[in-house]
Amino acid sequence: MQYAHGEFIVSRCGSAIVTQAYGPWNRECVTLFAKEYREKAESLFGQTWCNIVCVSGESLLVPDAEASLRERTAAMHPLGLTHVALVMGDSSAKATTKAQLKRVYRDINIDTIFVDFIAQAVEWLTDKGFSIEQENISEHLEKVALK
Repeated sequence: MQYAHGEFIVSRCGSAIVTQAYGPWNRECVTLFAKEYREKAESLFGQTWCNIVCVSGESLLVPDAEASLRERTAAMHPLGLTHVALVMGDSSAKATTKAQLKRVYRDINIDTIFVDFIAQAVEWLTDKGFSIEQENISEHLEKVALK
């Protein structure tokens, strides 16, 4: 399925914010995403927390969207975001998407890992000391399956 401007599903799962990102994103999509993301993450501000980002389809960022996402992500680090696991399993443009996401997270003091499956992301983050609620992950995946 292709999305003209991108879509997303955002869930809080313990000390993780989990995002399912669909299709190519433009700046408008990043702005809408940032608003919803912030609402889900606000209760974690001041603590150490993490992200799991799963990409699907043509998961690309137009140049101004990439810059906007980088700026907004960098702003989360002082609020407690320290680790991001990027799940590339369903991306149809893995190499390009990975290169873009490496630029987004470069030099902003957030540890990142690229994996193929969400279970690998959960394992890595749990090993780093994060509390990730499996029931909430299951609910998030149910929303994704209904998409």
